[in-house]
Amino acid sequence: MDNGAATDGTIQKDLADRLIAALKQDGFVLYAQPILALVPDSKKPPFQETLTRFREEEEKLLPPGTFFPLLEEYGLLPYLDRWVVGRLAGWIKSRRAAKSDWKTPACSISLSADTLYDGNFCKFVAKHIENAGLPQGIFHFETSWDTALQHTKPLAEVSAELRRAGCRFIVSGFDGSEESFGMLSKLKPELVKLSYGVVKDADRALAASERLERVNTRCHQVGVRTIAEYVESKDLLEQLRALEVDYAQGLVISPPMRIKLEATAD
Repeated sequence: MDNGAATDGTIQKDLADRLIAALKQDGFVLYAQPILALVPDSKKPPFQETLTRFREEEEKLLPPGTFFPLLEEYGLLPYLDRWVVGRLAGWIKSRRAAKSDWKTPACSISLSADTLYDGNFCKFVAKHIENAGLPQGIFHFETSWDTALQHTKPLAEVSAELRRAGCRFIVSGFDGSEESFGMLSKLKPELVKLSYGVVKDADRALAASERLERVNTRCHQVGVRTIAEYVESKDLLEQLRALEVDYAQGLVISPPMRIKLEATAD
């Protein structure tokens, strides 16, 4: 046996064991990045994407991005998705109890393909929503275009069940192709995140701006709101407003900020 391969396998197994322990012992941390409404509406809650990081990465003990591939390889992503839902519901519940006038944010949560085959996930989510007393539309579940394409049937079934619990759905990486609009008619997500290719250069090139406008208008015509990601300049942000894109997300608005999961009143 190749000693190098054996050593790599041992290291990988050790890391997998640490990830399993982290799921049981809160070894992950949550971040939130604001999703800005480009037409402000005081009746709508703040909106944010929830991001998960492994505490060991945060403490510089591991290179960034190490843990997701391993979680996927060992079939642990559904457990992580459950961890995020449980901790986020608990955080919101504690903040609402600590500060009665706190505006509960709508939270986008990534949903892995493996979780679509977890038969009890929807009941798990519904239970946490009920226990936390969450208003309708607080949890948004986000899936990538690739996941939507490869797992359309289970995604449609899961989204239908979670909608009954008051959840919303987002498809990310939406490129505005005919195929992607065909997917919209099947899944009927409330929102799409426009792909980087659709958004980039919209503030600098007429053709790019016109393409974005066409995609955005067509989304609105079928009742789907739009989010532009990777917005890193004020010029692009203003162009998105002019083209009536619904939301924007990116460093020009705010970087991800760590969520303090402990109950606080601030």
